[in-house]
Amino acid sequence: MVLSLQKKINFRLLVIFYLLISVISSAQGNTHDDILPIKDIKTGMKGIGKTVIQGKEIETFNVEVMGTLVNNKINDNVLITGKSILVRVSGKVISDAGGIAAGMSGSPIYINGKIIGGLSSGWVMTDHTVGLVTPIEEMLEIWDYPLQTCLPENYIKWNCENPIELAGKRIESIWEVGDPDSISQLPVSGSDLVFARAAAPAVIQGLWGKAADLLTSKFKKRGIQVVADPMDSKRGDSPLPLSPTSEVASGSAQATDTVEPGMAVGVQLARGDINLTTLGTLTYRDGKKVLAFAHSFLKKGNVAYLMTQAHIYHCFSSVQMPFKIGAPTENLGIITQDREKGIAGEIGRFPAMIPIQLDMTDKDLKRTRSINFQVVKDPGVLSTVLESTLLQAIEGVIDRSGEGTALLSISLDAANSKGAKYNLHKENLFYSKADIVNSLINEVNNLVESIIENEIEEVTPSKISLKVEVENKRKTMTIEKVEVKNSSVTPGGNLEIWVTLRPYREKSLVQKAKLPIPSNIGKENLRLTVFGISSRNQDNDGEPGGGGEQVPPKQTTKPVKELKLDEPPRENFDQIVQEWSESPKNSDLLFQLSAEDDPEKKIKFSGKDHHVIPTTWVIQGSVDTVISLSED
Repeated sequence: MVLSLQKKINFRLLVIFYLLISVISSAQGNTHDDILPIKDIKTGMKGIGKTVIQGKEIETFNVEVMGTLVNNKINDNVLITGKSILVRVSGKVISDAGGIAAGMSGSPIYINGKIIGGLSSGWVMTDHTVGLVTPIEEMLEIWDYPLQTCLPENYIKWNCENPIELAGKRIESIWEVGDPDSISQLPVSGSDLVFARAAAPAVIQGLWGKAADLLTSKFKKRGIQVVADPMDSKRGDSPLPLSPTSEVASGSAQATDTVEPGMAVGVQLARGDINLTTLGTLTYRDGKKVLAFAHSFLKKGNVAYLMTQAHIYHCFSSVQMPFKIGAPTENLGIITQDREKGIAGEIGRFPAMIPIQLDMTDKDLKRTRSINFQVVKDPGVLSTVLESTLLQAIEGVIDRSGEGTALLSISLDAANSKGAKYNLHKENLFYSKADIVNSLINEVNNLVESIIENEIEEVTPSKISLKVEVENKRKTMTIEKVEVKNSSVTPGGNLEIWVTLRPYREKSLVQKAKLPIPSNIGKENLRLTVFGISSRNQDNDGEPGGGGEQVPPKQTTKPVKELKLDEPPRENFDQIVQEWSESPKNSDLLFQLSAEDDPEKKIKFSGKDHHVIPTTWVIQGSVDTVISLSED
């Protein structure tokens, strides 16, 4: 009797459990009841799309389904399943825009009041009213795989589920590409069409001339077209605030209520005196979560980019594809995913960006300029934007090119994934006969790269400050000769050295030094090398860094490639920080002692393989002298 009662209780509990599961599953299935599944989409269906082609006003255009496409693989190695929808668009908005325009990517498409997906591509060089739509079901998947990697290819071949008659041809396949310039590399047959993704150019503000050209060439390699903002005053003023506005940051109702499908949005990589933004359209919103673009941006996977609202200036006609030009306005939130089917983000939460301050001074013209901006925490974006901005900052102040001497001071704050913080500071003096600007840019790039690309642990910069003082005067000093003043040198004693240095076009001077000789060294010959670190880091202009004329007997000019300092294996990042901060400067006069018959056997000075005397000139040249130790 008790057993029977227990069975009934268990059965009822089991029924209740399954009823709960059924209710939960039903609720989950109705979460997106505003979606029309692709299985229900038929050729000939009509609907509308939403986008912005002027200002911030969302407008609608007509859409007709021409067919559905299926894809089984991107290439022979990477497998991916998915579908796409071929549509024809029309209406006043499309006429005014000149067809499907770059910047319309992500424009939501609706049939019977339900969303079917986001506009992703347009037909290249032909009928700009025909395009592809990424199904919203596949875009929603972006929210579910935060740790998946992105696909490496920048094209997809779609196969028509049923042949489509278009432009007087029977179409069975359509190629969708991210970069129209790559079309020639694809095995396109006569019955294939090629569509380009409707990705708007990245708009740059605050850079022009050589700096803008450099940025454009760097991003072109990533498939991103960069254009200048036609409204940019070119004064280097800061048109946008460096931090999120209080209205958006506070998550006010007014800010969040204005975020809706069809609105123009921007993905901003740099903000401040320098602005770099690409434009697209918001496709779908669910609470604070949003989807946009209907294709990838940089295809970086997990990202932390700034999402903004955008103001569209104009939509320009083009034979290849019309395109929008606009500028970012209010900060909306963060882009967290950059995937094949689109980008995803969150409203009201903002990415941590890297503040950068550049202070440039020309000592001859007695003028200074400061540039402040923020960059997203992406190593590739950071290096490209920093390089271009530094080029403009220096050339904008000195207003010339060519030779010069510059004092560079760099301060870099960084943190690792566990929250450990590091502060790095380095000051160095540079001279270049050919291009002082390029020398400084290379130095900054190398220093930042040595931190970001270190092999010990992942470290991300959190703040960068650069100060540069440039003058036209050549401040170099060449090593002319080295004299050992001791009549006899014994182990445990001091080696007295006089170094004759000649500042450029000035009288020679003598620098004296004392080097302690270890007591555990027996009677043997030692090789003394006196040099400047710039001797092995010559300018690309081929200017010699080696020693001066009238080398005394037993002294030879050291080949540049043999001048090196020992680099002990690094065990932790603290050692990299120390090495970065304490490494010799171009203005240091360096002394190195080694066994004559074994150059790798070096004498240590306070744990280092070299002795340093600081100067205020760039030291050039290298001189070798052989000395003999005596027993007495």
